[in-house]
Amino acid sequence: MNVRVGLTVVVAVLLVGTGPIAAASGPTVVDQRQSALFTLQQDQLDADEVRMDVTLRENGTAEWTLEFWVRLDDEESTTAFESLQEDIRDDPDNHTQSFADRMDETVVAASDATGREMSAEGYSVSTERQSFAREYGVVRYTFDWHGFGAVEGDEIRAGDAIEGIYIDDGTRLLVAWPNGYELQSAAPDPDEEREHAVIWRGDETDFIAGEPQVVITAGGGPSTAIIAGATVVALGLGAVGVWWFRTRDPTADRPAGGDEDSGSGSGSVPAASTDTATTTASTTDESAASSTTEPAETELLSNEEQVLRLVRDNGGRMKQQTVVEELEWTDAKTSKVVSGLREEGDLESFRLGRENVLSLPDADDEVTAETRGNGTE
Repeated sequence: MNVRVGLTVVVAVLLVGTGPIAAASGPTVVDQRQSALFTLQQDQLDADEVRMDVTLRENGTAEWTLEFWVRLDDEESTTAFESLQEDIRDDPDNHTQSFADRMDETVVAASDATGREMSAEGYSVSTERQSFAREYGVVRYTFDWHGFGAVEGDEIRAGDAIEGIYIDDGTRLLVAWPNGYELQSAAPDPDEEREHAVIWRGDETDFIAGEPQVVITAGGGPSTAIIAGATVVALGLGAVGVWWFRTRDPTADRPAGGDEDSGSGSGSVPAASTDTATTTASTTDESAASSTTEPAETELLSNEEQVLRLVRDNGGRMKQQTVVEELEWTDAKTSKVVSGLREEGDLESFRLGRENVLSLPDADDEVTAETRGNGTE
């Protein structure tokens, strides 16, 4: 897609009962009793991907980040993005003002529809270039939406302010929550679940009345930071203990009148024992650090990354049913993730009898003709 010079992001407030209505001009209010639905349109920036990230806070405020990703796959798109990037850098207020005006209208409409006090502030815009498999130009808007979530005691409910929001292909909505909270329910079923977030994608989800909805409650266990801090303290105390043991006066624990030369006093400790104690303490420290690091790394991986890592750790090939058992997922969820990886070319599969075997592309060359001949594709 080509990027035309300049950028105007139009946020149209659409209050409708069913389905989205696209608009490229000012807001149209159909029914103030319905929930607020806003669509994002770009008159002069044709984005290949749109990311909407909503991070909830304990008081119900949501930190919003809207990112528009454009592929820079030719000279025209690259030149246009660089021009836009320069314009935003020279006059960011000019680009945030129209965006803020539209979002303020959306927030007011959502407040009227939900009966909850809301406001928005802290608008900002930035640009950057990202390189993954391709080169992208990214335009990022951020702001705080106060009152986005409804707080009732230890529970936070969010989603009613954007009920029925339309996300098309190439658009994803992520709702995240703080440490110390756990997910109670999400509607509809998320396309992806992470440790502290759920994700819906436009090519897989259509929101209806009452959706999206996320309900979280406090008391989801200690945060990763607390666990890490406790581990550091424990390791520190262990190190102090070893230091004290090795530097203390070896005669301090001997009973009065003991034979100092015999080394058989009740308080004596042979040098070999000291080394053993040190080695044991070191091994314990390493084990503790390892046990706290591995789960944390796994929790940060996406569903796709978890599958690829598991297959890779098993020599580049394993049965799909084993993945289900190892990750404790349902067959449906595993099949969905595997299908996506196959479409992206990151994973291959073949039949072995009645079993579906997953294989990394670089491991496929090692499959023998005999194996492929045994009921395979």
